Amino acid sequence: MSLSYLREHEAENNIRALDQKVSLLLTKSKEQAGKNEHFEKKIRALEKRNDDLETRLKASEHNALARHLNALIPPSSHQPLHPLNSIHTNQPLKNFPKHEHDIRTMSHSEVATLLKELDADVTTKVSVAERKTRLKELIGVGEKAGVVESGAVKEGVKEVDGVVDGLQQGEKEKKKPVKLPGLATGPPPGKVLPIAPKD
Repeated sequence: MSLSYLREHEAENNIRALDQKVSLLLTKSKEQAGKNEHFEKKIRALEKRNDDLETRLKASEHNALARHLNALIPPSSHQPLHPLNSIHTNQPLKNFPKHEHDIRTMSHSEVATLLKELDADVTTKVSVAERKTRLKELIGVGEKAGVVESGAVKEGVKEVDGVVDGLQQGEKEKKKPVKLPGLATGPPPGKVLPIAPKD
């Protein structure tokens, strides 16, 4: 064999080896790209889930405050209701009743839409009247909402009164003179103690 033939054969082997390495690298690169895309999809899904949870949390906090304020409105008052936000968007609910008596004239579809936006678990078998009752409770003007609110206020007042009574009792105890048993605090009233003679 000539030297040139050996060099050509060696070059061909090197080229085939390089081709195999390049092909292997391309395959691994595609696999890695697929894994990266899979991870990116997971990250995007987690970010969306986190955003959804944050939206629901903010909406729940807003609705809890609005529900509390609505429970303080007297039934016969013309004071407007504090609107609730959608659990899904944290935006004010459309067609939200301005006053409690407006709920009576709301259509079935309007009530159903509001309950859906508040993520209320209401089955299709429930009547319109029951749906409106549920809506009132969520807004804070229903009978159950009023009872819960009233009970919470009463319990809160009792707790505050108990704390105040305890503080007042503590102040009284501090002002009482401390008497130790077996120790005289002084001579009886109107009696002079004899003075011992000096040695």
